[in-house]
Amino acid sequence: MRRSIMAILLILLPGAVAAQGGGDTAAEAVTVKQQIRQRWHEHIVTQLQLNQDQAGKLQATEDKFDGLRQPIQQRQVAIAAELNQQMQPGVPANNDLVSKLLDEREQNRAKLQDLERQQTQEMAGYLTPVQRVRYLHQRQMFIARVQQMRERRMEGRPRARRFR
Repeated sequence: MRRSIMAILLILLPGAVAAQGGGDTAAEAVTVKQQIRQRWHEHIVTQLQLNQDQAGKLQATEDKFDGLRQPIQQRQVAIAAELNQQMQPGVPANNDLVSKLLDEREQNRAKLQDLERQQTQEMAGYLTPVQRVRYLHQRQMFIARVQQMRERRMEGRPRARRFR
């Protein structure tokens, strides 16, 4: 539990520092992400009671699929920003562009779901069914905690319409 909380704090730290006017550099962000990934890996190895072979394979699978997911997720953020810009009150939206962005957003969601299926299928080659279920549960809990922290951080900011 303590490690999970620390990982969440490490995720949010760069954003909090930037929001306070700190000069967070790209190198610092990379370092923080590496620390989070390392702590997550240690946590999951302990929780699932993985042997060295399983731990190495899981790390390789996570690295591979995180690398595939990252550009899609970054594009999703860009799409949300473009939709927000199009939906400004008092400014007419470009229907064609909004339609294109909505289509792309749905295609990206499908790509992300496909990557999740592929990752789960790859993990089936070296994790037991119980370990896979525990992994997915731990991952869902982690994602939910990160989302909660983001929402709390956003409470202090002016409300903006967000499209995700």
